[in-house]
Amino acid sequence: MNIPKIYTPRAGAEFAKNLLYENGNHRTVLFLSGGSAPKVLYEKLAKEKKLKAGAVSLIDERFGDIMHSVSNQKMIKEAGLLEYIEKTSRFYPVLEGKNQDETTRDFDQTLRLLYGSFRKSIGILGIGEDGHIGGIAPNRIGFTNPVFSDKISLAVYFNDRLGDFRQRITQTFLALSKLDLLIVMAFGEKKKQILEKMFTKGPLEEIPARFFTQKGISEKTILITDQRI
Repeated sequence: MNIPKIYTPRAGAEFAKNLLYENGNHRTVLFLSGGSAPKVLYEKLAKEKKLKAGAVSLIDERFGDIMHSVSNQKMIKEAGLLEYIEKTSRFYPVLEGKNQDETTRDFDQTLRLLYGSFRKSIGILGIGEDGHIGGIAPNRIGFTNPVFSDKISLAVYFNDRLGDFRQRITQTFLALSKLDLLIVMAFGEKKKQILEKMFTKGPLEEIPARFFTQKGISEKTILITDQRI
């Protein structure tokens, strides 16, 4: 795993931005995450208008109405990036006004199309304080994420009724393993503990971020963090 020396979130966003400029072109599909870490990056990309991609979609999405208040798509739009993407490439949303089963099925089909059609794929991901990546939340008492038992789908839906995740549609580990470059962003002292746990042995169900340390994934992962590992 490549872990560059980064000292501030803004420097991290700058580093990630340059990676996208160096690796992206019209033969590239780019998958975006929500969260606070990538937002500064998206604002930079929107301002500079240099990003190149053949298609753009999402790593995960909070299920609900199109452009609902906490959707990742809305966050990307508010950062100014969605407008630029729609002018220069094609954006593939997750939410299209359908129910959760239809939306999950359609997203799975979209992912199969995108991963199969483009020469290179890049994903922007974050790491939560609980170790979640994208919409892959860890198991806990009262909640079992179906992604851990699903070995064939590229997208799954779950409803974390008692937790913070609520209804999510997310790419699975199988889908994320298809990425050619994983740009992982994690900033702030609150991420230090989970980053340390990420590099310990244990089940993905406990710390999904351990996925990045697996053989075949670690080699194509760049961890951009201001914490010393």
